[in-house]
Amino acid sequence: MSFTPEFLMSVGIQLLSIGIVIGIYKTTINFMQQQIAELKEDMRKYNNILERMICVEQSAKSAHHRIDALE
Repeated sequence: MSFTPEFLMSVGIQLLSIGIVIGIYKTTINFMQQQIAELKEDMRKYNNILERMICVEQSAKSAHHRIDALE
């Protein structure tokens, strides 16, 4: 069985195309994972701020009650 140069070139081009598609797929997946990790970090920061604000609000409420008691 003899392969013609056209057939071999066609197979080579197809393999190259498949390699490019797989490379793009892997790059896209890695980029998406990186973006998700950054979003998770932002959410952690945001949640930390919310917890701190709750403490500040409770402290301010307590301070207002003490001030009202002094008057």
